Amino acid sequence: MYMEIRDKLFTEEQYLSQLKLYNEEILYYEQLHRSGKHIGYDSLFNFRLRSLLVQFSVGKNLEDLKGNYMEIIRIMPRFWTEKGFYIEMLWMLSIGIMLEYDDNTMQKLVQLIKDNDVKDYIYDTLIRYRFPDWTQTTGTVLYPLPYQAVIAVTELAKQDKIEAVKRLEKYLKKEWYRGHSDLSWYNDHKYGINHDGYWCFESGALVKVLGLDDSILKGHPYYPYDMVHWADGQK
Repeated sequence: MYMEIRDKLFTEEQYLSQLKLYNEEILYYEQLHRSGKHIGYDSLFNFRLRSLLVQFSVGKNLEDLKGNYMEIIRIMPRFWTEKGFYIEMLWMLSIGIMLEYDDNTMQKLVQLIKDNDVKDYIYDTLIRYRFPDWTQTTGTVLYPLPYQAVIAVTELAKQDKIEAVKRLEKYLKKEWYRGHSDLSWYNDHKYGINHDGYWCFESGALVKVLGLDDSILKGHPYYPYDMVHWADGQK
């Protein structure tokens, strides 16, 4: 089921064409694994995650994303470390919080972070929302550009939630996208070949974690409003 396209930098036709290609790649790697060739798990992960992003960008019902999400979690223990996959874990934690996955599912992500001894302020903040017994491991972020701003938002929320959401708005408008200018997907919409969508998933998770009013963020191109309010439609 489709709703309105959420990331309008590509057309529905372009997104669906990408989904078809990603599904073909997913099938290829899954067939490899079924035949006993245990290679390419990082590639399978990549195509499943990109497929999930496109599904969200094109306007699919959020229930349709869940299969990919669970498969991504199943694959991750095969290869995940924060080196090269920091953002992907941040997205997975954030999506899990917004779509309210059960504790057993979220615990699998937490275990990977624990096994790899990763210390990061944002990971800690998200994990403690679901597992209050989690000990804060650090007061810093692994990648200050652009994620230092998340510390500011979180600290502000302890004193003034209105100022916190204004700081989050600044992060979305001026810092988040520009802060990823070194990544392969930056500005990819301009070339008309591949574009999965630009989504600051951690901003949505922070709204839930910190109890912020996100009215001023609705309609912002990088803000996953539908995910933040998914549970509203379930009640």
